[in-house]
Amino acid sequence: MINQIRADFYRQLHTVGMYIMLTVTIIYALWAVLAKSVGGVTVSVGSSVFTQIADRPWTVLFGLKAANMTATLLLYFFIGVFVIVFGYEFTQKVYKNTLISGISRLQFILAKYLVMLLDLLILFTVNFGMVLIGGLIKGRALGGDWSTILQTMGLSIVAATFFLSVVFSFGVFLLIATGSMTIATIVVVLFPILIEVLNLIAHWGWLKYFNFFGVSQSLGVGSMKMSALPPYIAVSFGFLIVMIGLSVLILRRKEL
Repeated sequence: MINQIRADFYRQLHTVGMYIMLTVTIIYALWAVLAKSVGGVTVSVGSSVFTQIADRPWTVLFGLKAANMTATLLLYFFIGVFVIVFGYEFTQKVYKNTLISGISRLQFILAKYLVMLLDLLILFTVNFGMVLIGGLIKGRALGGDWSTILQTMGLSIVAATFFLSVVFSFGVFLLIATGSMTIATIVVVLFPILIEVLNLIAHWGWLKYFNFFGVSQSLGVGSMKMSALPPYIAVSFGFLIVMIGLSVLILRRKEL
C-alpha cells in the first residue's frame, strides 16, 4: 500500500496536469479575493446573495469565509485530480498489473483515495493561503485576531477537502462499476446540482445531509454552527465507507 502511494506521487511529479491545476488555483484564488468575485455551484442560493457578499466591506477574515463559496467552483478544476489518480489505470486497465503484484483490492482503493485526499488538501491549502495573502496585499483590515483567522482558514481547508473527496468517492464507484471515465466525470460534476434540484423539488429533509458542498458554503458564511455538523459528518463518512466498500466488491468480481 505504501509502495502504491509512493508510485502515485512519483507519477504525479511528472504529470503536467498537476502543475496546471496548481497554477490555475493560485491565479483563481488571487483574482477572486482581489476582485471580490463571488460565485459557487448552487441553485438554492440566488445571485442576489452573491452580489450582497461582494458589495460588503471585505476584511481578510471575511475574504476567507467568502472563499468557501467560490471554492465550490474548484470542483471543475480539481476533477483533474480524480482523473489523474484513478483515470489512467482504470481506463487503460493497467490496474491489473498492480493487483497481480500482491496488493489487495481494499489496499489498492484506499491507497488511491489517500493520494487523492492529500492532493486535494494541498490544493485547497494553496487556494485559501492565496486568499489570505491576497487580502493582506490588498491592505484590508484583519477583521479578527490571528487565531480566529487561522482557525477559520484551517476549518475551511479541512471541510472543503473532506466533502469534495466524498463526492469523488462516488466517482470512483462509478468508474469501477462502468469502466467509463466519461460517465464518472459527468456525474461527479453534476452531483451537487442534482442534489440541490432534487431537494428543491421533493422537499425531502434528509436530502440536505447529502448536499456536501452546501455544508462547506454554510460553514463559510457562518449560517451553520459547529454544533450542527455531527449528522452531516456522520452521513458523509457513511457515504464514503459505502462507496469504497462497493468499489472494492465490484473490483473483486472483475477478472484480472
